[in-house]
Amino acid sequence: MALINRTDIQVYRQISNSVYDDVLNQHILDAQFVDVQDLMGMDFYNDLVRNPATIKNAALLDGGTYIYNSITYTNVGLKAVLSHYAYARYIMFGSQTDTPFGFVEKSTNESNTVSESGKKAMFKMNQQTAFKYWENVVAFLNRNASDYPLWKNGCYQTKSKFRISKI
Repeated sequence: MALINRTDIQVYRQISNSVYDDVLNQHILDAQFVDVQDLMGMDFYNDLVRNPATIKNAALLDGGTYIYNSITYTNVGLKAVLSHYAYARYIMFGSQTDTPFGFVEKSTNESNTVSESGKKAMFKMNQQTAFKYWENVVAFLNRNASDYPLWKNGCYQTKSKFRISKI
């Protein structure tokens, strides 16, 4: 089950409306399963996918303000993280389509495709932004750990470093 949709991504990034959401949905599911599940831990991730509408999980997904040690903080929400990871995947792979004649990249006479290096740069930038949003969500989870007992149960990746290199 996808935790976000095109409308959620459009809150953070410009993405065209389309009747062909299958491609975007595959990138959303890949972002959830590949990028976010490792960050959250399998048990916590599966609980969230099974129960996204509970009050606590909705607060995690949608974000909002919360008070910790008499200070008001903002949780950007897991939807922001997922949106950026999914958008990064969509940028990198969204124009490629499987056809009966082979795997092709959509192109028209009136527009130019973005270069592979341009796509990679945008892909990395959106991954970095997603991880910065994730750090905000981690602070929320750590400060509210008693509300999320599965948090930190089986997390594979708690820290990530990105390196930008010239290609």
